[in-house]
Amino acid sequence: MPIRKARLQDAEKVHALVNSLAGDGTLLPRPFAEICENIRDFSVAESNGGEFQGCGALHLYGPHLAEVRSIVVQPEWKGCGRGQDLLQALLEEAERHGVGCVCLFTRIPEFFQSAGFFVVEDRAALPDKIYKDCQVCPRIHHCDEVAMAHGVLPDVSILGPREPVEQLVRIAT
Repeated sequence: MPIRKARLQDAEKVHALVNSLAGDGTLLPRPFAEICENIRDFSVAESNGGEFQGCGALHLYGPHLAEVRSIVVQPEWKGCGRGQDLLQALLEEAERHGVGCVCLFTRIPEFFQSAGFFVVEDRAALPDKIYKDCQVCPRIHHCDEVAMAHGVLPDVSILGPREPVEQLVRIAT
């Protein structure tokens, strides 16, 4: 069953599915405008008949780091391997871009461990993610997500200096 890059026409379905898990805190809510602006980050899982089954995004920070975001499968397709299919497609996309490390923050680490992700104990090891997203997150002072990575943790940051980011991480955790 196909996994393809999302198109702008998919934005409404992506938005609805991602936000369907925002109410219980599984995912952060995403405004429709943000989904539209970032639709090129998303991939979509479809049935052979073209039925929308789920989505996931790969956000590129640079050749050193990308982030898997918003992997969600429609309830009727859970347990069918579509989440793993999406994750594999996003990892392959990162590889095509030559990205050395793919990170994510999750509340279900077991799902990602089966795909080769490992827990990152020190969030300061992912300063670009922290600098870009965590400082504006409503959960900054009570984050309950597990940081994970696939590949070699980067030793560079392009979005900000490491020292202030490390201080921010200490405050957030």
